[in-house]
Amino acid sequence: MKKLLALLLTVLMAVGLVACSNTTDETPAGDDTTAETVKFGLGVSNSVSVSSATADEEGEFQVNSTYAYVVLDSEGVIKDVKIDVAQETANWTAAGEVTADVIPTKLNRGNDYGMKETSAQIGNIEGGGEWFEQAAAYEEYLVGKTAADVEGMELGGDHGSPVDLATSCTISVAEFNKAVLNAIENATEVSGAATFGFASVTSPTAESATADATGTAQYDTSIAAVALDADGKIVAVHVDVAQQGIKDITTTGATEATAETVDLRTKVEKKEDYGMKDTSAQMGNIEGGGEWYEQAAAYEKYLVGKTAADVEGMELDTENHSGPVDLATSCTMSVVDLNAAVVAACEAAE
Repeated sequence: MKKLLALLLTVLMAVGLVACSNTTDETPAGDDTTAETVKFGLGVSNSVSVSSATADEEGEFQVNSTYAYVVLDSEGVIKDVKIDVAQETANWTAAGEVTADVIPTKLNRGNDYGMKETSAQIGNIEGGGEWFEQAAAYEEYLVGKTAADVEGMELGGDHGSPVDLATSCTISVAEFNKAVLNAIENATEVSGAATFGFASVTSPTAESATADATGTAQYDTSIAAVALDADGKIVAVHVDVAQQGIKDITTTGATEATAETVDLRTKVEKKEDYGMKDTSAQMGNIEGGGEWYEQAAAYEKYLVGKTAADVEGMELDTENHSGPVDLATSCTMSVVDLNAAVVAACEAAE
């Protein structure tokens, strides 16, 4: 009898082990991927150039806002990275008439950017490489690297391109690297992300010069990077604004401003130097006032759990700077362009 009981127990234990094993085997292979914790960040690097107008040639103010998102593993190794550049140019005549148009980003211009033929003529890349193709080669090259690797990247050639990418990326990556390093530094932990995306929305302002006032040109590029779960809900979002401009355009075509006098920092990077807190305090909605980066942080937190449709349908206080109605005590600044950038980032996520 004891032998029979022992045999029955042995059989039951074996069945139990098989059942446990089957339960494990039947678990879908990808279930743990969205539970993985990674670090996700947005970085921006700005550069500008300025030239005065003459009787024969227009003056020019060009802004290049290079931005990147990165996804890092727990060791700080790049798992995913995307780069784009918002390149905008304002012009003015010798009489001080200013125009400031907006064109799509370099990535969004695709084949219309028009680099491939010139690249083919240079001869390093067989058949030539369009900007988005060369940027993709650079992004693929960065996967598996750390911040130290990016900082120590060997650059060469006529345009400061990676030596290791002589046959696939011959464009300068100096600003790319700065944006990527900023993104790594800004990265925060996020769990449950299935896809990532980024986008920007640029708004120009232009005032022609008069006998009594100098002309101005300014570009505000609102940038958003999002991490979405499998249902398209935001699990993390980073926003920033690159705001660069000049105020010294005259009716004689002279422009005293130079690239060195333009503050290249983004609104987040300016922190208290942006100077919004006192004005915000006077408005009275936010106790003690809120600096731009503080209000942006409240906005980012508010977006978590929302979809692109939720952002599009957000109720704004249109009578008071178009801040979110639900954030009346923490974010009173306009989020119109930020919302548009977030929605576009969600739509671009992959």
